[in-house]
Amino acid sequence: QLEALAHGEFVTYVHEETGAKVWRLTGGVRVPEEVAAAVDTVAGFHGFPLDARRRTRKAVGAPGDVDPAVFRKTYNVTAVPKSGKQNIQAIAEFQGQYVDELDLSDFCKKYDGGEPCKITKFVGRNVPVPGVESMLDTEYVMAIGNRSETWVYSYPNIDFCADLGTFGSDVTGESTFPYSISISYGSQKIDYCTTAIMTRFSDDVQKMGTMGITVMISSGDDGSGGETRQGSNGGKLSPSFPASIPTCIAVGSTYFVTGVSGEEQATTQFGSGGGFSYDFPVPSYQAQQVQAYLSTVEKPHAQYATGRGSPDVSTLGESFTVIDGGAAISVGGTSCSSPSFAGLVTLLNEVCLAESGKPLGYANPLFYQNPSMFTDVTKGTNAIGENALAGWRAIKGWDAATGLGTPNFGAMLAVVRTACKNAARK
Repeated sequence: QLEALAHGEFVTYVHEETGAKVWRLTGGVRVPEEVAAAVDTVAGFHGFPLDARRRTRKAVGAPGDVDPAVFRKTYNVTAVPKSGKQNIQAIAEFQGQYVDELDLSDFCKKYDGGEPCKITKFVGRNVPVPGVESMLDTEYVMAIGNRSETWVYSYPNIDFCADLGTFGSDVTGESTFPYSISISYGSQKIDYCTTAIMTRFSDDVQKMGTMGITVMISSGDDGSGGETRQGSNGGKLSPSFPASIPTCIAVGSTYFVTGVSGEEQATTQFGSGGGFSYDFPVPSYQAQQVQAYLSTVEKPHAQYATGRGSPDVSTLGESFTVIDGGAAISVGGTSCSSPSFAGLVTLLNEVCLAESGKPLGYANPLFYQNPSMFTDVTKGTNAIGENALAGWRAIKGWDAATGLGTPNFGAMLAVVRTACKNAARK
């Protein structure tokens, strides 16, 4: 009946390594002519799971070198008074990743002040089968975000691209919503999601910005993106979608040059995703920076686009201590960076709410107009691993390996306080 309705044929696909099976529709989908004009896209029949493998540098039972205290010390993160206004933060979990609240509470007690913590609201199902991705996201957004009210959007299906659309509708369709959201998922495979889905979700993220929501998205773990966990791009370099959406904050990763403090460089344990989009043009807020970078840096010996550049910013992204399954382990990836930066935005929202009664919202222009809010990273490259032959170098100013740099929270507080105070006077 579904085949007849969609005018297609369902085919069984089997994962070569795990044996997992999915049924997907071939031949496209046709809808009645009388409703076609009102339909953006039909999703849920075509997509495939992302490769959810995480990079761990140490064995289970061995914590990493970075915890909330190290993160705060590195970026000058100080206490921010509560504004007295509702200030919700959230993470979005895909691919059947769930949160173990016992692990979360243990993490908070051990690494964030000794008191337990708890998720305020789950949108979607949360079953007792946790994943390291979901634990990383919740533990760090909650710790860095001063335990603000935290929601988890959870999508158990295995069609990532379709679930992005559902998530967008879930957020934009509500009257009460988070002001800071982190997404740690994406793909650097060109055209992994259809153009219709990419356009629709980009529109949703833009809408979120107008609602007062700042959306952080991990910039990817496949470096320059010639080779990705979803397959080869055939000699083309590619950033990650949805981090390439112009109205989100794409967050890349760094690590210390030596030891566990001091100067940082682009990550070396994995390639921090970055580059230039084939799907979205360069937005006006970064046009000057992208032009300066491309006119200065040595170009990689590979094909690349010249659209929207990512990442926008970076934070530490290697050797994060995470409690998963009752054990402390070490995890690396831009998935460490995005929720941590989202926690910083939650703190900035407390300042903005106190000054203007409104949250930060669409923050990209403010960040690019005030590069002093960040510490420039000038060492390293995302030509790492399978992409070692072609990639983007970190140089002075914005670059496609580390963006504007890493946060200087004291400077961020000053800029945001002034901007929000001025906005309140208008």
